[in-house]
Amino acid sequence: MKFEDIPLGAKIQITVTNGGDMEAKFTSRVMRVGNGGALAIPFMHKGVRVNFAGQNIRIHMEVPDINGSNWTFKGCNVSLVRKDGLIYHKITSKMREGIENRRGERRTFVWVPASFFVEGHPDVINTTLKDISPNGFAFIVEARKRISIQTGRNVSCTITEKDGNQVHMKGKVIRREMVDNNILYGCRCGESNPEVLDYIKRVTAKQELENRDNDNTGFGEKPKEKKR
Repeated sequence: MKFEDIPLGAKIQITVTNGGDMEAKFTSRVMRVGNGGALAIPFMHKGVRVNFAGQNIRIHMEVPDINGSNWTFKGCNVSLVRKDGLIYHKITSKMREGIENRRGERRTFVWVPASFFVEGHPDVINTTLKDISPNGFAFIVEARKRISIQTGRNVSCTITEKDGNQVHMKGKVIRREMVDNNILYGCRCGESNPEVLDYIKRVTAKQELENRDNDNTGFGEKPKEKKR
């Protein structure tokens, strides 16, 4: 989907990171598209309009098309604008065309430590699981570790939750790309795994509870501005 084809009224979610372990999600709706940007109802946190400023801030936006497929626009910029007497957050991106969610399911960003057993590698790789969906997952490896994994390799992943419960899943590497100083590996799972589905439900429920104050898909009173 091209940026200018973002549907009016689409419910969008932006993920804000600092290149480290800080991550926040904000949800809103697109009200206008044009002039190289999309105007959304201002993103809020506990009733306060957010000012997206700071060092190493990275913003990615997820948006569904008219058929319900999800697309990602990376490297977005969010700024306040006034149009016809109303205040919006204007979202722009250097990407004129988004990346389609190739897994067919919405991805849940988790950013948790996990252990990976990779075909052809004798040692376990302890690194970070970036995201997960019912039919796939992605993990990152620091480039400085000089670990190279080829596409087509089978991968087994084990997540150990805080209560000691372990979640196991298997997949095959279908893509690899450089992201800053890391190599990202995207994996596709062969079949649905009830264990993984239950884990996604737990994580999603926790995230929705934590981010309920960041969902502003409806209009509200004019808020004060808060810097982040």
